[in-house]
Amino acid sequence: MVFNPVVGGMALWPVEFSRVLHVPLLKNNLFAPLFLTKHKEFEIHITSKQMDFQRGGKTLFCARVHSDNCAYLSGSTEPLSESSESANWVSTVPLTASLWHRRCCHHDFADIAKMHKDALVTGMTFASSEKPDMVCEPCLAGKMRSNHFPSSPSRSTKPLELIHSDLHGPLPVPTREGYRYWITFIDDATSYRGGMKLK
Repeated sequence: MVFNPVVGGMALWPVEFSRVLHVPLLKNNLFAPLFLTKHKEFEIHITSKQMDFQRGGKTLFCARVHSDNCAYLSGSTEPLSESSESANWVSTVPLTASLWHRRCCHHDFADIAKMHKDALVTGMTFASSEKPDMVCEPCLAGKMRSNHFPSSPSRSTKPLELIHSDLHGPLPVPTREGYRYWITFIDDATSYRGGMKLK
């Protein structure tokens, strides 16, 4: 997508944005400033009225801050030509009750049928009238219960005589501080609990 910026009432050189998603029903385009700072070597200077996007000490484009605390880029986008490479999101899976069941966070099939019958959801269509498979593995896994651990016949009488511990990790996404593990400790005698995060 090519953006024609306007800064201080003057038109600047066009800027080409990559990794753009085309969402026709979205009323406003969304912009990720942190992506520019982390991957495109931009610096962003923010005041109460404006955000300046700079690289190499030069302002390439800006965004005006409005009273609703949202910033809107100053300028205009060039319409896509017919030869431009573009793609819209499409579904290649048949629109069945099973697909709508998954799309609606594994909601009950009876409620899915009611939503369709009473037209409670805009755009909910079915390409097939076949009955869904009532056995949904993610639903079964989510509703399973583990058996309780058997009660111990004895219990410690002194603190720190027996400690129960549980270590979890590595987490797929580290915390802000960089931790990817956590560990807990429970004292058998006092039931005192403690824990810590580990890198």
